Amino acid sequence: MELRTLLAAALVWASTGAWGQGVNLFPGPGSEGSGERQLKALASAYPDRITQVEQRDGDWAMDVKGDWFFWAHGRILPEPARADWEPYARFRFYPYPLGGLPPLPRLDARTTARLKKALEEARVHPPRRSEAFLERLYDAASRSRTRGNIVTVDFLGFKVEVHKRIAEPLAAVAAECQELRRTDPAADSFFAGLSEVDGFNYRDVAGTATRSYHGYGLAVDLIPRSYGGKAPYWRWVMQKTDQWWMTPYDKRWMVPLSVVAVFEKHDFVWGGKWLFFDTMHFEYRPEILILAREKESS
Repeated sequence: MELRTLLAAALVWASTGAWGQGVNLFPGPGSEGSGERQLKALASAYPDRITQVEQRDGDWAMDVKGDWFFWAHGRILPEPARADWEPYARFRFYPYPLGGLPPLPRLDARTTARLKKALEEARVHPPRRSEAFLERLYDAASRSRTRGNIVTVDFLGFKVEVHKRIAEPLAAVAAECQELRRTDPAADSFFAGLSEVDGFNYRDVAGTATRSYHGYGLAVDLIPRSYGGKAPYWRWVMQKTDQWWMTPYDKRWMVPLSVVAVFEKHDFVWGGKWLFFDTMHFEYRPEILILAREKESS
């Protein structure tokens, strides 16, 4: 498998499956599975948008508002494009750790070397995900169509632009966090230290040719007045050391876990649990949390 595909599978999309020793950071061909669980999780998360999931023409597929999208080796492509899957990065599904912080990853020399090589390959040839599925799911096929779905919500006194789909869950997070501030001094201090909350920003993920979840209005960044000399983002750490994943948690700028739990309850994942950590960042991924809860309960 070419490095660009390896990177897209294991790197760019916050592939948190690399926590702990012995986990395969670079999955091989076929490791994406049949897609049945993933597509059914998406259908559970979006029952008003995804009306059917079934096997069609030897692959798992789903009906998204009248258009069929196929698993296509993990790329999730519309029917006309399903045979031309190789140029695309995999759609990002990954094991998300519920509860507390996962242990820091321990990468052996071979995996570290492959990771560094993949990063360089990504710098030269940025990975690209097909946007067709998300554009259909969120009615966001262009900047203007996306902008038409953006609303402004109040999040603990900050005005934030987000996709209308997440306005209600984000409001629920805000209400619970407001209550949390009354009983949790760490949470209260954390929110008091914020300077802004960023949402919609029509742009690509840094270092890729793939549209960010901010570009759909599905992510928010909690930005403090000061990081206090601590690290919030793996790319910033990488300017000083090429082993950013070894940055201890007490050297990272962190969101209190009580706050993280509220976001997760309402179907937002936290970038602070990713190998390629982004501790400011929360994004709406109900399907990821559906799969994580299924695994925890099994």
